[in-house]
Amino acid sequence: MNLNENRKVPSDECIDVQSGWDYIRKVLRLIRTGYAVHVRVNGETKKGFLLALTALVLARLYGRHALLTYCGGHQQSYFPAPRTSFRHLAFALLFRIPSRIYCNSEAVKRSLLTTGINPGRVVPIPHFSTHYIEFKPATVPLDAEEFCAKHDGVFFLYVCFRKEYMLELLAHVIRRFRLSVPGIGFLIVGTCNRELQPLREFFTESGLKDAVCVTGSLPHDLFLTLMKRSLAYIRIPLTDGVCSSVLEALALRIPVLASDNGARPPGAELWRAENPERLLQLMAEAATQQDAMIARIPTVTAEDNAGRLADDIEQACGVSVDRSRNSSAGSFPTVASSSNTELNEAPATVSSVREHGLQ
Repeated sequence: MNLNENRKVPSDECIDVQSGWDYIRKVLRLIRTGYAVHVRVNGETKKGFLLALTALVLARLYGRHALLTYCGGHQQSYFPAPRTSFRHLAFALLFRIPSRIYCNSEAVKRSLLTTGINPGRVVPIPHFSTHYIEFKPATVPLDAEEFCAKHDGVFFLYVCFRKEYMLELLAHVIRRFRLSVPGIGFLIVGTCNRELQPLREFFTESGLKDAVCVTGSLPHDLFLTLMKRSLAYIRIPLTDGVCSSVLEALALRIPVLASDNGARPPGAELWRAENPERLLQLMAEAATQQDAMIARIPTVTAEDNAGRLADDIEQACGVSVDRSRNSSAGSFPTVASSSNTELNEAPATVSSVREHGLQ
């Protein structure tokens, strides 16, 4: 089910959602016809919490399998929370409904276990798999191509128009860096359509119109094509935990300058929001000594975590799969809903997890 900004657009690839009541009606219809539920949630949105709670409760009421993926890091806006707070009690309730909870690291698992749930029900599987670094170089849009051509080099950033991306800090750092290295540009990708214009206006009002190119959301092949052309990937938010795009960059031997959220993988060059001077130093090194920075990146081994997830879903749903059959054949019907912008393709069946990978 598509719960993103284009959720009302009918598609052959997913189920459209026209409203809250339409969501409930369609989830209920699928559950009544035999589908299990696999829903994703994070600690950054109230609406996402309510959507997840609704789907999981409906699945349990009809005796269907209920699975949950907790997206993001171990320190988000609404969770974890003080033990006596309403937020803590709300997530403690949510985490007790599904039979299996997936997260992306041991650090996130430890955070989930603060609610007192059974540790055996929480399965940490990194949101990074072998297919993530398999891509075909894509044709770069004209505006991005011209932007790269007129700069001596570009930094690559995934940025959305939200508080966790620390836009004021980012604008400050870009202004400071451009004073000493005016020929460097900043290629900003990732934001959804509704945030695209506000994000562009923010950088224009910050006096950085010529310093940045905001492209919006990109297909995976184009995302990695542009990342490969950059001096380094600057990762801003603290709430993302072990981020797939950070692992992609390191696997492709692209320097990563990431905010220190306590969960970054080896090889990421870390900085803290209270010390922008450190980020500026790393940017200067990436611009002038990129080879030395690349030499510090360890080998990143990509495993078939998409297959691990599919295997565990099948086990949780009591399904035995014949590996010799075509992967496009459905093995057990699940309805999976997604509302995360950065990871916005949810599987419609267990077999589609094998084909398209982790979310």
